[in-house]
Amino acid sequence: MPIHHAIWTVGTNPEPLNLSKLATEKELEDMITARPEILSDEWMLIGRQEKTGFGGIIDLLAIAPDGSLVLIELKRDQTPREIVAQALDYASWVEGLAAKAISRISSRSEVRLAISRRSAGKALEAVMAETTNAAAHDRSEKASPRRAIVK
Repeated sequence: MPIHHAIWTVGTNPEPLNLSKLATEKELEDMITARPEILSDEWMLIGRQEKTGFGGIIDLLAIAPDGSLVLIELKRDQTPREIVAQALDYASWVEGLAAKAISRISSRSEVRLAISRRSAGKALEAVMAETTNAAAHDRSEKASPRRAIVK
C-alpha cells in the first residue's frame, strides 16, 4: 500500500497544499540558486553548471562551514543506477579540486550574485578564505567532498 504525504496549512481549518510538479530540473536549480536555504542555511553556493574534466556538468556546487565541498545534482526521470554512477563520477572530480580551482569557480558572476546575497555583505574572497584555508591546508591544497546531494 503506498504511503501518502501532504503538507498542510496552519490554522483553525487546515487545508492540504496543492500538489505541483516542476517542469524541468532547471526550474528547481533556479529556485535553489535564488534561495539556497531551501537545501541548507549553512551552505554557500559557489558554482552552477560546472563542467568537469570528463565531459559532465555539475548542477550546483556549495561549500559548507567546515570547508568541505557539497556536490548538488538535481535529477528527474532517471534510473537510480544512472544517478549513482554520475554522482560518483562528479564526486571524484570534486575531490581533486585545488583551492585555486575552487576560488576560480566561485568567482564567476552568475554565482557571485547568489553568494553576495547569502554572505551578508562579506567579500567573496573573505568568505572563501574563512572556509577553505584550514581545510585546504590540512588536505594538501585539496578540498574533499563529504556530501553529495541528489534531488
